Amino acid sequence: MVLLSMFERIKTIKGRKYRYMVKNVRDGNKVKQKVVGYLGPVDPIYQKNKKRSGKTRRTNASIYVRSLKKDEIKMLKKTTKSNIAFTRDKAKILLLSSKGFFPGQIAEKIGCESRKVRNAIKAFNTKGLKALERGKAKGANPKFTKEQKAKMLMVASTEPQKLGMHFTTWSLPKLKRYFIENEIVDSISIESIRQLLKSEGIKLKKSKRRQYSNDPDFAKKN
Repeated sequence: MVLLSMFERIKTIKGRKYRYMVKNVRDGNKVKQKVVGYLGPVDPIYQKNKKRSGKTRRTNASIYVRSLKKDEIKMLKKTTKSNIAFTRDKAKILLLSSKGFFPGQIAEKIGCESRKVRNAIKAFNTKGLKALERGKAKGANPKFTKEQKAKMLMVASTEPQKLGMHFTTWSLPKLKRYFIENEIVDSISIESIRQLLKSEGIKLKKSKRRQYSNDPDFAKKN
């Protein structure tokens, strides 16, 4: 038998609606539908002060991946051989979910938490194959007041000699030392200064090296 697709079906039993996961499979020349698992009532009603059994709690909390397309299945199978554990595990989770395994079972097979499985399935159902990509971690934004930022930008835009410095151009380390020594900030990293200048479109000028000689004809020769 070959799995063709999976989808959710709602059945009405004694006036109440219940959700089931159903799969289409090809058996020879025939296409059959089989119920994979029970997903719980459409409008669940829980009784207070009554504990649900582990089996019921686990089933009601189940979530499955949406029906996979042929190209998605091909890509997921290829990704299971990736050297990157993050994408490899996600691909395995999605393929197992498409076969009807619920998060608890998948977690046991992969060796991870059920929460990771549910998050992977939800992300794929929303984003598709883009969910396999790891997002870039955002660095913490430096916390400076508007006054501090204004002073730092003013310094970076002013020629060092006008501020009593003996050099002619700023560098990131020199700016850092000036900011701290003049108590504009208590501490700051080189990267924070770089990002601050970049956000305002300020580029530091590079110092020019000049050659000098006692030869009176140096200028002409040069």
